[in-house]
Amino acid sequence: MIAVALASFALAAPPPRISLDPVQDSPVVVRLASRPRTRRLVCSVDGGRPRTCGRTTRLRLSPGRHTVSAWGVMRGGRSSRRARAVVVATQREPKTVAVGGQPVGISAYGNAIWVSDGSGGNAVRVDTDTRQVTARVAIGGQLGGIAATGAAVWVSVFDGGRVVRADPATNAVVARVGVGGQPTSIAVDAGGQIWVGNLDGSAKRIDPATNLVTTTVGLPSGASTLLPVENVIWIGLQNGSLVSLDPATAALTGSAVHVAPDVDALVSTPNGLWASTFGGTAALVDTGSRRVVRRVRLPGQGSGIAYAGGQVWVSVYDRRYALALDPATGAFLAAVHAGVQPRDSLVVGSTLWVLDQLTGALVPITP
Repeated sequence: MIAVALASFALAAPPPRISLDPVQDSPVVVRLASRPRTRRLVCSVDGGRPRTCGRTTRLRLSPGRHTVSAWGVMRGGRSSRRARAVVVATQREPKTVAVGGQPVGISAYGNAIWVSDGSGGNAVRVDTDTRQVTARVAIGGQLGGIAATGAAVWVSVFDGGRVVRADPATNAVVARVGVGGQPTSIAVDAGGQIWVGNLDGSAKRIDPATNLVTTTVGLPSGASTLLPVENVIWIGLQNGSLVSLDPATAALTGSAVHVAPDVDALVSTPNGLWASTFGGTAALVDTGSRRVVRRVRLPGQGSGIAYAGGQVWVSVYDRRYALALDPATGAFLAAVHAGVQPRDSLVVGSTLWVLDQLTGALVPITP
């Protein structure tokens, strides 16, 4: 009996070729290429009722991950083997919060989200409870990264070579610190010191007690993003690698980890460090062995990245959505429209907040 079944399977015709964009709005477009002697094509979704399908078929699917199966019915009535493909149907964009300008950086302290308006030169505060803008602080210049604490909001001025400190109690600028170059991301280490990355290939430490630069650390490439993880600051570089900095010694530690060109954002998860790159890659890094254990090709340019609801959410900058990945396998799980050019993101409570750079909005997503 087993031999007969195996022989029957071996004689089955090859499956049709199936192709589709892995993330789509519904109705999802599926394209099938039949094999010779195929009388008709059949497909089903998630093991449901089969239906006759054309070479180009549109399927109305609910938001989320689905498996599309397709097979051919050959002359004589015998079915071919089945082809399968996974597709994620996108979810509609939720109601957004207008912050204006072209926001690029985001940080949070308590129930306040602070956004740096790249083109408008303002630091904008949003109350996460009321979802209203509660303050605008005029910084000036083309803004980059931002980091908020209880005592200060730090903003990098990309075209001015400085970092500006604002007082969140008075919404006033209290200090301007020259750092040179083109400062990008800002991070606060475990000891409360301020670190700023720079496209000139350096990271500088600012002492908040004096508002002075106290240390400069040379990097192999320009710094795009900084992420404190326990007692280390991980730095994503323009050359596509990650390096780690020990704030206590102000020195790089260990070897660089090559990820993919133009690292844009980092997030720490229980599975390891996930990086997104503007070149279109998401990568899982084992920080212990300092190696990439998984690379995932994104449907577009990767920008902001966050960990929410047990999933890794990547802003796909040129595809108008935030994409959820399985943190262990990198499989696509869900997608939510997030404006036109989704950029940086973070999690406050149970909500994922994504910046839309083009429309000047904050998009709140509940994973």
